[in-house]
Amino acid sequence: MKATLTAALLLLFLGLARASGVAGEFVHSPVTISSGLDMSRATIPVDVNGRRYACVLDTGTSAVLVSQSMAQTVGLIAEAPVDEVSPDGLHYADQHTHLERLAVAGLLMRDVPALISSKLRGDTMLCGYDFFAQIPTLIDRDRQLVTLFPSIATLDRMRCLPVDLKARVPTARVRVDGAWVDDVVLDSGMVGGGALWNGAVSALPQAPPGIGLACGYGAYIGLFDGSPPSQIPLCTSSQRPDGYNGIVETNLPSVHALAVDYPNRRLCFSV
Repeated sequence: MKATLTAALLLLFLGLARASGVAGEFVHSPVTISSGLDMSRATIPVDVNGRRYACVLDTGTSAVLVSQSMAQTVGLIAEAPVDEVSPDGLHYADQHTHLERLAVAGLLMRDVPALISSKLRGDTMLCGYDFFAQIPTLIDRDRQLVTLFPSIATLDRMRCLPVDLKARVPTARVRVDGAWVDDVVLDSGMVGGGALWNGAVSALPQAPPGIGLACGYGAYIGLFDGSPPSQIPLCTSSQRPDGYNGIVETNLPSVHALAVDYPNRRLCFSV
């Protein structure tokens, strides 16, 4: 599921471009706000067309997503249909739309492309690629704080992992039970572990009994060389989850903070 951010939106979003002549730096000063918690996922307060919602900070989604209930409440206009495929292979009928106004911590975006998701329930909203592409974000899980536009110096003190963003979600090489697996989505919006393609299981030094990994199998995940491994439950699929070798949550017990720095194509961790 992909939404296209227009060039006009990039020009209208004041202060969200990188500073001219300074590699990697941002024009906007850091803004720190309190974050909420939806299970293990961080949320931030946002205003959509004048109404307040909690938006889940979700690197695993390639767009800004809103539920059908929320779309009806704020008066969103449903546009072209789009097929959403979840990691478990199920299909959902979504629709393109636009948010007239999306505001967070005094920052305002206008005419933001989004998707109305038939999968989401209640007043759920997910802030995905189009949010992070414009607003680098530091999630301090221990103190329940979120900093928008964190300084580059702050991020450079963390352990940063280069990511591929061609599919509008961050993919990288991670360690699963001691073996490196390529093309795995790092998902801050996932709760309860992750999923692996059956074909990737053969790379593991000690595959569990049965066909691939049975759901609930405890695999040890390492995000980079030297990172403390965290045990999470994994399932496998006969098809690549969302077209990747795997998806793992980033809300691991060993992760104290996560920085999403899409302008510099990296995720940074404090462990």
